[in-house]
Amino acid sequence: MMEKQQEQKARRIVLLTHVLGLIMKAIGYFFSGSAVLMNESIHSLIDCINQGLLAIGENRAQRGRSELHQFGEGRATYFFSTVVAMTVFLGGGILAVVEASRDLLDPTHEVEQLQLVAAILFVSLFIEVTAVQEGWQEVKEQNKQNQPLVRFLKESRDSDLLLGFTENLFALGSVTIAIAGISLTALTGNPVFDSLGGILGGLLLIAAAVFLAKEFYSLLIGEGASASDLMAIKQILANPAIIQIKDLRTLHLSPEELLIVADLSLKLAPDEEPSTFIDTIEQQIKQALPELRVYCYIESEEITS
Repeated sequence: MMEKQQEQKARRIVLLTHVLGLIMKAIGYFFSGSAVLMNESIHSLIDCINQGLLAIGENRAQRGRSELHQFGEGRATYFFSTVVAMTVFLGGGILAVVEASRDLLDPTHEVEQLQLVAAILFVSLFIEVTAVQEGWQEVKEQNKQNQPLVRFLKESRDSDLLLGFTENLFALGSVTIAIAGISLTALTGNPVFDSLGGILGGLLLIAAAVFLAKEFYSLLIGEGASASDLMAIKQILANPAIIQIKDLRTLHLSPEELLIVADLSLKLAPDEEPSTFIDTIEQQIKQALPELRVYCYIESEEITS
């Protein structure tokens, strides 16, 4: 309960930061007409919507089992994350590209208050660098196998981490491009670079949407245990008393819940009960995966000859 309250408090702080960032960037865009600030305003708006949708998803995921949803609604977080990727990210990216392209083709487009634009962008850069650093620390804590970053993100079943870190990473890239664009505009007096920066930032949002949609689609329809967790399970099932693993299937019911279904052929000592042996195996699996709530359904057939 205390951990959940801390997570909710942290989410409120993050939401407040994004709202303040949105207000700051929108005011800057109003006074400057900068395409990159317009793009960054869209980024901040997306961040705000993200937090709201993810909070709804978490509340749904916390519901217990019901007659309709026998294993609860844990994968609701995957659904709302998919909504964020497909509508908010993709829609925001397309909007940013369209608006920046319109500025690019407008011969009367100018960027005013360049100092204000630069100041806002550097503040945004500091915020995004801090967010990426915090996310990277969380990635390192969870990436116990020291996998390459892209492979870890693909292997991760944690939708909050996948969405948050990817969004922050792409947002950092977008701010960097925006600073480069506005700097070139200031040096050359040509607003084309500002528009190009807005277009590239929008394309980054679209790229993030494509990557996240692909990952969340896979999670939504049901992914099995990660490679490291599956290896731990198979090591336990390598018990000499298990003659054959007829079937082994795993399914993440939520980021924190894992269903394991197995069909085993056993050859036990004369005085050993199959039910006792299966209970021991189940306990060993749960102990090997302490960060997950594990549900084991193991069928067994004892070979006597």
